[in-house]
Parts: sequence; structure tokens; C-alpha cells
Amino acid sequence: MSTMVATTLQRCRRLYRRIWRRVGPRQYPVPDLSREAVGPLEAFYAYRGLPCLIQCRLADCRWFGPTGIAYGRDSLHPYVQSLRQYLGGECRSYRGSCLETYWQHWQPSTLAASLGVSSDTAHPWLRRVPPLSDFMPWSDVRQLQLLRTLAELSSQGEGAESLQVSETAVRQVGPKPDWFGERRLNQLVALHRAILQEGYRYRASQRLEYFHQHIVIDTLARGDEVRFLVANGQHRASVLSVLGYASVPALVHVSHRRGPSLVRREDCLSWPSVRQGIFTANQALEIFDRVFEGRPPPGFPRLARAGEATPAPGELEMTPCAQVIPEDSPTERH
Repeated sequence: MSTMVATTLQRCRRLYRRIWRRVGPRQYPVPDLSREAVGPLEAFYAYRGLPCLIQCRLADCRWFGPTGIAYGRDSLHPYVQSLRQYLGGECRSYRGSCLETYWQHWQPSTLAASLGVSSDTAHPWLRRVPPLSDFMPWSDVRQLQLLRTLAELSSQGEGAESLQVSETAVRQVGPKPDWFGERRLNQLVALHRAILQEGYRYRASQRLEYFHQHIVIDTLARGDEVRFLVANGQHRASVLSVLGYASVPALVHVSHRRGPSLVRREDCLSWPSVRQGIFTANQALEIFDRVFEGRPPPGFPRLARAGEATPAPGELEMTPCAQVIPEDSPTERH
């Protein structure tokens, strides 16, 4: 019965979105700075924090979360490597893919472990709760409230099931069911085929939500340097990495429930989790710097590559996840 209700609700949501795209009001067009040499910080001050479209290097982008995995031509992202396996004939399904290997080997049991914080120094809440999808030291206060609620349930002997936390909610950690992995791989393959045939969509209907128009990124600022977390568009960033794109237009300064769209390192003491004592300033800055530099957390497994043998459990990746990518322009497909 519950499955039937969920299916009906999903169909109703799809119908509503289709109708809205046809008759709903158009969103205010965002400033397109993708053909200009404008960075995210310049755009932020020039347009008072409004969403803007800028040109973004894929090698400067990270998978959303604490893994530090970078995109780009030499990316070790399991989405990227699994798609390369499929295209090279190494695998025809999720089973045996780099993505399956990743989810089999990276299964931290606590939020502290997924963030790379030592259990000896981690806050008790971080040691009690399982990994969370959007929780970072600079996350929104709503993420902090969720952490508090889960920690209280855990102390009372109740599990995350009380809040109906899905096993597929946190994509950065395993394990995952086979059907979920198959869906991820199928989406990557279908998107790769579409971009090859039609080219990458640089323009979209303004009736679409921002998240469906372009890749959406959050900016990490350390002095004059910036890196990006892909808040939306993980599959597109992965496929473009496989296709050899060096950069892509991306939306910055888009508000969402995860937290701020611009995170400055110097504002560390103002981050909600630091102010509440969940992280020390040093712990928070270590996570920021590690993601910024593309370094994986302690205990992170060696990432499998297409064309290589599957690594044994416990093998560690000895090189950073981020790779240095040349600045030459990609071969664009229109």
C-alpha cells in the first residue's frame, strides 16, 4: 500500500512540474558572465550575491561532501571511471564497476569517520550518528538541528530509521543496493549519449528551476584562490570530464538548504558548527583545506581506475584526488 501511495505521489509531482514548465512564470534571467574573465568573488560583489553564470574549470570542482574527489580529465571520481569502463567495454552493468568497488570499500560507520575527524577528538554527536549527505562544518543551521536530533535519538537507543533516513541518501559512502548503482550508471550512459548527439546544453528554458538549467556550484574561497563544490549536476560534471571538457558554464551564488553558496576560510569562527562547539576551529579548517586541495580523508580507500585491477580492501590512495589539468580549451560540441 505504501509503495502504491509513493508511486502516485511521484507521478503527481512529475505532472505538476510539466504543467508548471509550460504555464508558470519565467524566472528572472541570471547575468551570463561565462564569456568574460569574471571569477565568483567578482560576480558576488558586482551583483550583490545574486545567481550568476560563470566559466568554471572542472579540475577546480569537487564532489559535494568531504571526500575531496575532483572532476576534470584526470578525475578519479567513481562516476567518471565507471563510465570510462562502460565505454571501453570493461563492464556492461554496475556489477564489477569502479562505482561498486568504491561503495564496497568506503563504508564509514559514523559522521566523524566520513569527515576524517579522529574519534578520539570528535564531538560525541559526530561519533553517534551515521554519515549525513550535506553536513559540513559550514553547513546551514538546519543541518545542525538534524545532527542534534539524530544524536539524541541515538543516545536513547533509537536508530536513524525514526527519521526515515534512506540508505541511498548519502551517495558519498556505501554500501548501496545494486538497483541504485544500476540507475546511476544508466543515467551516466544516457547523458553521455545525449551530449555526444546533441552537444552540451549551454542554454535552457528559464521556466526550468535554476538547478535544472546548469551545473550549480558552491564557492570555497581561501584568500584569492577559489575551488568549487558541485551542489547540483554531478552526472553532467562526470560526463563532461570523460568527454575531455576543461571548463563549463556553472551557476554560482544559488541559495539552497545545504548551507551558504560562498564559504570563506577566514569566516571559520562564524560557522554554526564551530560556534556551537561541534568542531574546533582547527578541525573545521583541516576539513576545509583538505577538500580545497583535493585530499581524501584518513582511511579513504584507493580509488579504482578503468583498466586497472580492483584494489583490495584497505588499500589507500597515495596521491591526491585532485589532478593538475592544463588550461587548454576543450573540444566543444554544439
